[in-house]
Amino acid sequence: MSFQKKLNFDDLKKYIIDIFFPNRCPFCGKVVKWNESCCEKCFDEIPFIKTKHCKKCGQEICICNDTEIFYDGCVSIVDYRGVIREGIINLKLDKAVNLVDVFKDDIYKKLSDIIDVEKINIVTAVPMHKSTKRIREYNQADVIAEKVSKTINKPFNSKLLIKLSNDVAQHKLTRLERSKAVKGLFSAEEKHIGEIDGKIVLLCDDIITTGSTLNECAKILKYNGAESVYCFTIASTSLCDDKSENV
Repeated sequence: MSFQKKLNFDDLKKYIIDIFFPNRCPFCGKVVKWNESCCEKCFDEIPFIKTKHCKKCGQEICICNDTEIFYDGCVSIVDYRGVIREGIINLKLDKAVNLVDVFKDDIYKKLSDIIDVEKINIVTAVPMHKSTKRIREYNQADVIAEKVSKTINKPFNSKLLIKLSNDVAQHKLTRLERSKAVKGLFSAEEKHIGEIDGKIVLLCDDIITTGSTLNECAKILKYNGAESVYCFTIASTSLCDDKSENV
């Protein structure tokens, strides 16, 4: 079989891009082969979640009885520490857009723990305020959501939600303060409300801590007709572990 036949279109694209822009490990930045997602050393250090988390709220210590949860299920792949912390910071700085590729084989399996993946109608992301996006030029949650949508073969729309203003750095807030801080922070995009009505939506972000942001977004989606909302994040952390920079 010829080399060309062995590669699908996406692989061929990666191979060509690698000639000019060498593929790098999203965690340490080391150059790796064009068809590798990260270096072996970093992969061995990835803190995959092994403890049981609530399938509804997505937390290791369930909060379903402490607050109203608007989303119908939530799942994460890794703990936010070690190489994952470095990788997500790199993703936010547009240095590791290939981060999601590391978990390509885990996404479908993880989502299957909370929903029949085939029933998902549309994939979207927690939005970034336009002023922040103008500075960064992209939203890391969009990168995650788009790659997840391709993995599960479902349509992606980054415009279902809009962020009305910039919020304070949430890692400085308590759970209650976070919940209050996100109220009124998001809205549905009127031009796309019809794409929400009656749909099962998968909402993506990079990290879940208290779930306040995901919960507020899920509430908006449901108020505008979504049948159900499920959430996916790369990493999960807790208030005592949350040292994420507002980068």
